[in-house]
Amino acid sequence: WLRIVTHKERSFNKVPFQSHIMCLYFMNLKVNKKIELIKKRLNKPLPAWDSQKKMVVVKVNKFIRMAFNPPPDAKLAAVAIILFPIDDNIGFFLTQRTNNVDYHKRQVSLPGGAQDHGETLLETSIRESKEEIGIDNNLEFIGNLTSLYTPVSDFLIHPYIWYTSSKPKTNLNQDEVSDIYTISCNELIHQQTLGTIPKKIRSITMNVPCFQFVECDCWGATAMILSEFKDCLLEI
Repeated sequence: WLRIVTHKERSFNKVPFQSHIMCLYFMNLKVNKKIELIKKRLNKPLPAWDSQKKMVVVKVNKFIRMAFNPPPDAKLAAVAIILFPIDDNIGFFLTQRTNNVDYHKRQVSLPGGAQDHGETLLETSIRESKEEIGIDNNLEFIGNLTSLYTPVSDFLIHPYIWYTSSKPKTNLNQDEVSDIYTISCNELIHQQTLGTIPKKIRSITMNVPCFQFVECDCWGATAMILSEFKDCLLEI
């Protein structure tokens, strides 16, 4: 028997004391103050691979590390972490990709996609978000995370963070997105959200690290990106 718990119900009993204090500090801040502090943190040096590697699907060694070095001709893409208020908390969207997309089929991901000719990667993150989930809010640019190369699809993904003062209404592009999830930053930083999930990778079933959110499980490249965002939040 499994009981689904929300981030508000999760216990801190097994959380290290320092992480416990940082989580409580962030959770108790007002939304405007959180956004201000997130901006400041993103303007400082980012944790980059030190954070990303925590969610790599296989054990990291020097050969795996080399696989994440982007080649000069890597395809360029951008994703968006769109922040918005949820009461005194901050949320963002994750999407469930359909089987119709070219890459990362049926995976949970951030809104985003490949760069079109003549646009900046910043513009890509907005255009793809509008195309996939139909948002039409005025978005404020907050900052960016470290780019991440995905060897499986040969994309160099650039994550951009945006903020809007109200939760956006969405209209899903059903050809690309089958579902959308609202994730809170409080849930992201909670240590008990971390877990593993069995996945078949190249005909081999293995337990891969993931974020076990209440609404969905997130693993792979998106989890690596969110791992860096999580560590930035915990450093506020």
